[in-house]
Amino acid sequence: MRSRTTRLIILITSILIAIIMGMQVHWLNRTYAYEKNEFNTSVLKAIRGVYEDLPLLYNVSIPLDSLVEKNSSSAFLFRIDNIPEKDSLLSTLASELEDFHVFTDYKVAVYDAPGGKYLFQEYFSADASDKNEDPSLKLPVLKRKFNYVYLNFPDRKNYIINEMKTWIFASAVLLFVLVCFSFAIYYFLKQKFLMEIQTDFINNVTHEFSTPLSVIDLSVEGLGKPAITNQPDKFDKYLAAIKFQSEYLKKHIANLVGTVIAGNYHFALKKTGVVPNEMLKKAVAQLEPLLTKKNGAVEWYLEEKNTLILADEENLYLAFFNIINNAIKYSAFPQIIITTSVQDQKYFVSIRDNGIGIDSSLINNIFKKFYRVQDGNVHNVKGLGLGLYFAKKVIDGHQGKIVVNSIPGTGTEFRIELPLNKN
Repeated sequence: MRSRTTRLIILITSILIAIIMGMQVHWLNRTYAYEKNEFNTSVLKAIRGVYEDLPLLYNVSIPLDSLVEKNSSSAFLFRIDNIPEKDSLLSTLASELEDFHVFTDYKVAVYDAPGGKYLFQEYFSADASDKNEDPSLKLPVLKRKFNYVYLNFPDRKNYIINEMKTWIFASAVLLFVLVCFSFAIYYFLKQKFLMEIQTDFINNVTHEFSTPLSVIDLSVEGLGKPAITNQPDKFDKYLAAIKFQSEYLKKHIANLVGTVIAGNYHFALKKTGVVPNEMLKKAVAQLEPLLTKKNGAVEWYLEEKNTLILADEENLYLAFFNIINNAIKYSAFPQIIITTSVQDQKYFVSIRDNGIGIDSSLINNIFKKFYRVQDGNVHNVKGLGLGLYFAKKVIDGHQGKIVVNSIPGTGTEFRIELPLNKN
């Protein structure tokens, strides 16, 4: 559940960051469009100022919109009737552009309609330097029936972006802050989750090992009493308790150590010929005291040939032991059905119980390290959350499969598929 909550928080945070960045990109686009419009407006105002300062038209009442033609995003063409002096036009145009805060490189040319060519072309640098113009920048000769001034801004796009530098810097800072915040949240949640896992593991180990050790301690204390020699029944009872709890502890320690090894290295399986039927019977025999205590029973439906397969006896036995142990622990009155069969060069083992079952949404989690199902009345059930994790590691190491079918409140079936003789 905590892992799911962590993922949900990270997902929500990611979505919010994406929304914020999307809004920032939207506003940058809006700002860019605004700056373009401001640039065009400033240029048009400068052109109107040139008309007002110089006698370029016979009819001064003609609307400005009818006189100016926007040839491209960076070029303006405005009509003139009278061709002014070069110096007068250039100085007036420079003054007007400066008045309206247009500080970027531009090239200006005057077209003579009768001659069908430009009378002159002049390049101006915004920083008043002697920077040479780009040789590839050639103004196109646009054939018109009237004279005109051609005004081109080759660095218009860079100029507008430069005007937006405050916005761009702010967006970059925001992006950096959001990325750092995201990493901080992820790291914090990851550390929190790991601390919770560590706390759960310590609590589970303490709970798991304290009870068997207490039973062993009490049994040893009972065996130390002088009167016990005259009570063979109690002597055998104490001895059986010590033996069972010792085996119980050894299995869980082996499980824990095996899981740590399995989690960090590939399984070094020592395969020999084994009979799964015998291994299953041995596992049930080891768990007989726990089964008897809960008034449980096992039904056997085993393949008759006692087929031999190639497997790691110790690890495969421990996997069977863990699954059967779970079947007993999570059933009030265990009724376990164990079935084996051989088909298509594969060996099948089915272990079915009548326990509390597992919700379908949780089945994929039960094989994770330290995971224990939190739903249902299972707070008194011992366990480290390692048994099924280790079992799957073992089955996967044998290149087999393990499938779980479960109905909450009815029971669970673990179906194991193993190759017969695969190295």
